Amino acid sequence: MKVHAIAATALAAVCLAGCRTTKDVLDDYERNAVAGAYGNLPGESAELAAKGDDSCLFWHLMAGSGYYMSGGREQANAHFDAAEDMMQKNDAKSVFEQGASGGLAMMTNDRAFPYDGGGQDRVFTCLYKAIDFLCLGKASAARTELNRALQHQENWIWERRKDVAAAEKRMSADAAAYAAKQEAAPAGNPAQLTATVMGNSAFAEQVRTQCGFDPAKSGNLATLAAADYLNAYAQHVSGVFRWLNGDGGRGALKTAAELAPRTTAARDLAECERSVKPSNQVWIWVEDGLCPAREEWRIDLPLVLLPYANRYVMYAGMAFPRLRPRGAGAARWSVQADGAAVPFVDEADVDHLIRTEFDVYMRGALAREITRTIVKVGTQVALGVAADNTKDWRHEAGLRAAQVGVATWALTTTAADLRSWTALPKTVKCVRVTRPADGRLVLQADGQQVPLTVPPGNTMVFVRKPGPQAPPVVKMATFAR
Repeated sequence: MKVHAIAATALAAVCLAGCRTTKDVLDDYERNAVAGAYGNLPGESAELAAKGDDSCLFWHLMAGSGYYMSGGREQANAHFDAAEDMMQKNDAKSVFEQGASGGLAMMTNDRAFPYDGGGQDRVFTCLYKAIDFLCLGKASAARTELNRALQHQENWIWERRKDVAAAEKRMSADAAAYAAKQEAAPAGNPAQLTATVMGNSAFAEQVRTQCGFDPAKSGNLATLAAADYLNAYAQHVSGVFRWLNGDGGRGALKTAAELAPRTTAARDLAECERSVKPSNQVWIWVEDGLCPAREEWRIDLPLVLLPYANRYVMYAGMAFPRLRPRGAGAARWSVQADGAAVPFVDEADVDHLIRTEFDVYMRGALAREITRTIVKVGTQVALGVAADNTKDWRHEAGLRAAQVGVATWALTTTAADLRSWTALPKTVKCVRVTRPADGRLVLQADGQQVPLTVPPGNTMVFVRKPGPQAPPVVKMATFAR
């Protein structure tokens, strides 16, 4: 039984399953988001979250975003609360220590483990809850969420190191247990052979080209700068909120100004340090476009790098995620105040923040996928060699069947983890203007105009526009003078 027959068996299994994939659901979500069909966003994600499986945290985030954009504040916060409960569990114990403890889960693919919820997942969850609390006038609840958002940023490096260590430990244990279960120790040393593949320049070039990831340096926690993982948007919102409420704000504004020195944050910091009290000021933050989404890239393990690889190998495929950049909501943003158009300035490059988290994940995922493929390939070889060297036809038949079984299982379990919070923005822009006497502002996004009426006092405005055709979603919180 060769690869085409194995593939036919796997395809039949997929057809019989007949269910929508994660990609199917996310593609529909994206189409609705860029079209501005916000009411269609939460439905299927909420249904999937209710199943309570290892992906429910992920689906709670997607459903929460859907309700956040469609105006369902209570439902949005319920989903974000549920997501945070699971994040706290993952903070206490890495997902790689939790999932499928007896099932050699690491030998299938990373989707076998619960969705973790990365640093930006945690930050935006708290930020979105805070924004809705602000709009409801619940300052105390908003303060709590903003404090938690900043704490998640401080914990980011530590959390990533913990997950990297847990994943490495689990990979080593599951690889050894899988080989023992097959009763055929794979040829070669998996750790040494993984290092050989990782260090091959031709293979590394393919990974760089296809995934934008450099195995030699990308995702190295020791070389990251603060701007690679700290969210200036969250820092700025937190600083302005505290400043307007008279309870500090300097620390968050200082970080925001350092991360985005040519934005409103620098002016805000200077005035805060001089104890200036804002009066009739309007801050507008625009969350524009959609962040990158994951897609799958498949490649065969370069068998030429394995000294034992020969005719016994039936399947040697690998699957990796790669980021697909997505478009902006508008090319030009400005706000008209008293007849003057004031342009927005970029404050946070969420694409870059997501790329950082992807690179840190990919650094481990690359080694894991190579290791599990080497073990499966080596096991196929060991079974094939044993079959060729036995004189008992019954034993030979059993070994051949086992070899096919290993190859078939390898094919059907090879998949990249495509779960990521794809509802997040591409960039965040900001502008600060003085409120006109009549309170009327006009938000301009390319050809779209959105009139705003701002009450007296200091106001924070939050705008979301996922795609060019999508109408902006506007949320507003005003603080009495």
